Amino acid sequence: MVTIGLPFFNAEKTLADAIRSVFAQTLGNWELIMVDDGSIDGSSQIAQSVRDTRVRVIRDSKNLGLSSRLNQIAQLAGGEYLARLDADDLLHPERLARQVAILDSQPQVDLVGTAMYSLDRENRPRGLHEIRPPMRRPVDVLKTSLLNHATITGRTEWFRKNPYDHTFLRSEDRELWVRTHRTLSLVQLPEPLYYCREEQSINVKKYLGSCTWDRRIFRQYGPDLVGKSGTAMLCVRSFLKGNVHRFFSMVKAETYLIRKRVPALSPEQVVDATKLFERIVRTAVPGLVTG
Repeated sequence: MVTIGLPFFNAEKTLADAIRSVFAQTLGNWELIMVDDGSIDGSSQIAQSVRDTRVRVIRDSKNLGLSSRLNQIAQLAGGEYLARLDADDLLHPERLARQVAILDSQPQVDLVGTAMYSLDRENRPRGLHEIRPPMRRPVDVLKTSLLNHATITGRTEWFRKNPYDHTFLRSEDRELWVRTHRTLSLVQLPEPLYYCREEQSINVKKYLGSCTWDRRIFRQYGPDLVGKSGTAMLCVRSFLKGNVHRFFSMVKAETYLIRKRVPALSPEQVVDATKLFERIVRTAVPGLVTG
């Protein structure tokens, strides 16, 4: 069985579609654990409206943060495997079946990731986050996240042995990959098996905040992996990237950076991705109300 972990916070606009994408899976042997991280909108009511014995909703009125909630889900999970799903995203119908097939046939593999579609504000597929080539050089592990984080499905026991660091309010996934990369066994599927809703403009404040957390990773792990001088270079590079994004925001040219970060889909890819998205959001869910 696969446990799908879905933490959410004030996600009433998108949560219903995320839930529909679980019920659209071709693999039926799953449980869904939804954890409310202190929402004050109607998202908890949406989650609790689902009438299916495979679904559990956890609510304690606390705001503990994503890392803590992901660790909580790993402890609660009843499945041999554990899959991530963010509350504003959707699963491709074949995602779980494809990833579980690999985990079943390759017992040495810890995690399976995939490529993913990028959706705009109107839910139109607009870009593709491709998988990254295998990176094992310490400097590459520090510079670039190994996986598209929310696409991962892995062995539940691996997540229990390697919990997220709850002190990281951002970049928690990158910290986990850096901490575990020496022993981590992963497989990347080139097919986009995940839909990710993304901002159409760059929020400079958020980006600079992420850079701050990335530099904490560099300072914590860099000296051991790339030495003090290598660590200093990574920190300088991070500061420079932050200033570049600040400049492009000031001159209203963020679109260039967005295009560079997420390659556009071909017209044929747009058609295929749109048809599949529409199929997902039409999936019936027992009892689901959308407010």
